[in-house]
Amino acid sequence: MLTFLILIAIIWGVSRWSEKARSWKNKLIQQPLNYYILLGLLVVGFFFQLDYSIRFGDIITREYSIFELKSILFSATSITLVLLSFFFKKRAIKLTFISLELLFWLSKLFLFKGGYVTGWGVDPLISLYDTTALALRFFIIRSLLKTNINPIYALICTVIVMYIKIYIFPVSYCFYAEQRKFQLESENAKIFLTKGEWIENKDITAKIRVVFYSENAVIYNLKGRDSLFFNQIDWTKEYISLVSLPKYMSVIEHVGIVFQEKGKDTINVNIWYEGEEYKTQMIRKQE
Repeated sequence: MLTFLILIAIIWGVSRWSEKARSWKNKLIQQPLNYYILLGLLVVGFFFQLDYSIRFGDIITREYSIFELKSILFSATSITLVLLSFFFKKRAIKLTFISLELLFWLSKLFLFKGGYVTGWGVDPLISLYDTTALALRFFIIRSLLKTNINPIYALICTVIVMYIKIYIFPVSYCFYAEQRKFQLESENAKIFLTKGEWIENKDITAKIRVVFYSENAVIYNLKGRDSLFFNQIDWTKEYISLVSLPKYMSVIEHVGIVFQEKGKDTINVNIWYEGEEYKTQMIRKQE
């Protein structure tokens, strides 16, 4: 947003003493140039993954294809509404479509858009893109209202919205919902695996047995070891990471476990330990 404000200050400053710059500034905030630029930004934003991003934390690469359904729907909806606003002749209809597009875009910004909490803070390209695109929308609405509203108010509205996004709601609601879903799935896996006692299935050759507790776990008969104790567990829906810190062993031990429910009281277990995979099946001991 700071880059955007600096650019605006330069444009407004130069336009005060340059007639040519003033002419371009006036064209920028009026139709049809603002429509052209906004449509161009939407196309660029789609192909360069600026219009919709899932970036968060230290994840600096784009993790999805631009042809992912959600990305296509977001961009296609905005482009369609802007085109409808552009091609219709009646001012009221034009204003209706661009207002609907603005509301749609704002919903996407706060509910789905990432890129505002990265390893170094706000992604500058995403912030500049969103700020510029939002300002253009406000300029279009201003020109359609046919009132003598100072363009500075469109910029003020832009700054207010982007300030709220950057400093108050930088994380999308969708991310919070996904985190909550992940936590619930992890808790359910923990409850499922720590309820009762799991024993090896006598009908299979592998005699590996895993005992889960709420804060630790023990694996018996793994790679010739009578038992391995792990004092740190990371629970997820179908994958469990076990770590034994040096307090309990001379070296750090790490085991990855993938489990698959085969019924209420049976699980298939795949264990990765020291670069090798071990498979077993366990059943819940009946009381």
